[in-house]
Amino acid sequence: MLFNTYVNKNGAAMNIQGVLLAVIFLSPSLSMAQSSTPPDMSKTNPPPRSFVVIDKNKDGHISREEAKQAGIPVLNFDAADKDKDGKINLSEWTLLKF
Repeated sequence: MLFNTYVNKNGAAMNIQGVLLAVIFLSPSLSMAQSSTPPDMSKTNPPPRSFVVIDKNKDGHISREEAKQAGIPVLNFDAADKDKDGKINLSEWTLLKF
């Protein structure tokens, strides 16, 4: 008798079984859609070879010294360092247009 038709206060008939199935099947997809952790793009898209070669210590950033050794002018480095932390991360590197 759990899966009987229910009539709500507006007179609309609802099939309890249909409502339960919708809740069961939509719940996992709703929780996935609300995930606050972005996917790790470094695993799906490897960094460009140019970034890997210049990043000598493999810390995921290009320091001012690494850029200097690669021949990148200070002016270009400073323009690329958008967050002004003294290093270029992969996001900043991909915005560069030499």
